Amino acid sequence: MRTSAPTPYTTAPALLLPPILLSSKLVVTGILSAGLALLTVVLALTGVDYWSSRTSMLQDSRVEAAIVADNVSAAVMFRDTGTANEMLAALRSSPMVLAAGVYDTDGVLFAHYVRERDPDFPTTLRAAGMEDALERPGWNLLEIIRPIEGTAAPLGTLYIRKSMREVHTRLAVRFFSALLIAVCVMAMATAMVLRSRAAVREAEHRLHALAHTDAVTGTGNRHAFNERLAAELELARSGRHRVALVYIDLDNFKTLNDTFGHAAGDGLLRQVAQRLQSVVRSTDTISRLGGDEFALTLRLDMDDVALDKYAQRIIGVFQAAYTEVGQQVNVTGSAGIATFPDDASDINALVSNADTAMYRAKEMGKNRCVRFDPSMNQAVVRRQTIEHALRAELEQQGGGLALHYQPLFAARGGAVVGAEALLRWTHAELGTVSPLEAVSVAEDCGLIIPLGYWVLRTACRDASRWNAHGPLRVAVNISARQLGDPQFLERVMDILREEGLPAHLLEVELTETVLMENMEAGAHTLHRLSQLGIHLAIDDFGTGYSSLAYLRQLPMRRLKIDRSFVRDLPEQEHSRTIVTAIVALAHGLGLEVTAEGVETPQQADYLVQQGCDVLQGYVFARPMPVAQFLALQAGVTAPTA
Repeated sequence: MRTSAPTPYTTAPALLLPPILLSSKLVVTGILSAGLALLTVVLALTGVDYWSSRTSMLQDSRVEAAIVADNVSAAVMFRDTGTANEMLAALRSSPMVLAAGVYDTDGVLFAHYVRERDPDFPTTLRAAGMEDALERPGWNLLEIIRPIEGTAAPLGTLYIRKSMREVHTRLAVRFFSALLIAVCVMAMATAMVLRSRAAVREAEHRLHALAHTDAVTGTGNRHAFNERLAAELELARSGRHRVALVYIDLDNFKTLNDTFGHAAGDGLLRQVAQRLQSVVRSTDTISRLGGDEFALTLRLDMDDVALDKYAQRIIGVFQAAYTEVGQQVNVTGSAGIATFPDDASDINALVSNADTAMYRAKEMGKNRCVRFDPSMNQAVVRRQTIEHALRAELEQQGGGLALHYQPLFAARGGAVVGAEALLRWTHAELGTVSPLEAVSVAEDCGLIIPLGYWVLRTACRDASRWNAHGPLRVAVNISARQLGDPQFLERVMDILREEGLPAHLLEVELTETVLMENMEAGAHTLHRLSQLGIHLAIDDFGTGYSSLAYLRQLPMRRLKIDRSFVRDLPEQEHSRTIVTAIVALAHGLGLEVTAEGVETPQQADYLVQQGCDVLQGYVFARPMPVAQFLALQAGVTAPTA
């Protein structure tokens, strides 16, 4: 039964690769910017250090020149060249002094000191070229002129030449030390940034994996499916190859999940995923879209015949039984295939068509794979049309909807003991819509609850009319959703009160599937219905999964043998065995037995012999409108029910 529509394709989340590249570029740019800033700071500090050292050296040199000029003044005054040379030679203790000279008042060299032979040493004060300046600082040399003062007048001039090498050496040491420190700091910062970035990247990859991996099966989830399908279609458009989408839905998984528990259900899903992975190619992608739905994205490099064989191989994974919680579990799957660009021109159409083909596989009996065909969309359009028409009918309180009643006859005596209400619908445009089709659409679109209450109210109203001729029960089928409605009890009591029908003249029929789907929540409701006097019956008994333990605990009054067991009576031995067992089981539990689908006198005779209590079928009467049933009731003496 179709319960949900395929989720339309939405734009897939962007892949992580471009953001990672962008982030890496930003990290590199940030590190380079920080390094450039540190280098700028080091250069600025070096410039400041150079200027400070140069200024300090100049000040020290001035003081030194003043001291030397004062000390040598006496030697110059007395023209003692030897003493003057000795005093100048004392400057050798200063490694920065390259040369020094004392010139008399005429500018002639009087005494001098040269650390190394220097042919360029000025022999006259004029040759020094410092007539207009007392100091001449340069990049390599520092030259200072200092007058030698006497008591009454200047005695001469002191000239000192110093090297800047020591300043440069000290500056270089400081520069490279600061640069080394900056490089170390940058290395540590880079290492920390890269380590942090690696941790962030690892976290991003983990988040990406979590966001794109199904937690139960380990396959891709819906996000991964959207991304992969979008990527495959882009490649298909550029490379001119085809893409196939296989949509898989497990059959009756909900019943098995409720029976064995959700943990067992998750284990079963994992086994299904593992089996699918064992038969698909490495280039194909498996995704779990949620619940019991799987999707396979195939890069189609095969013809249609090979694709059909491949699909059968995929469906073949469901042939062998699964072992879960120590029990053998048989699960089948229904699959639909749609291809791009043959069946669809975009993602939404591809997903929708594969989903349509999958539900056609379910309608054809499940456990098979069906290729999409454009004619299937006609069925989808019809279902949508039926949905809109049914919604309009319910809004108009019935409209073309009607109930026919198939009489129920006592096996012994042949008296009418009741009738089963059966839905009929004739639409102005759609014509006659079969009850199965109408109910199926109502289940899919959520109209089954209002439709069920309309049937219940109409049946109770009609039963109140024929109650004047004799108290006959009316049987009404209840759906799983209706039984699960929180207001179900209240609505049933309101309908009985408003339509004036005694509770014991209403029989509620539920199939085994309905009972199993709502066992825990529905047990309380069923007991309350029984306490009100309403009769409860299990319809189509023997075709579902009902447990005898549950059957014993529920307040049921009647079992209805499914027509599939009555059809082959009395010729087929296995049908005779099943019917005999069901009758014995029901009577052993204190339940009455109704056989439906009785179409021949031979079937009726055999069922009477086996002890069936009530018979229903075409051999007695076909479903009829309420007026015809009233006429039938008036012509038959009906015993008290």
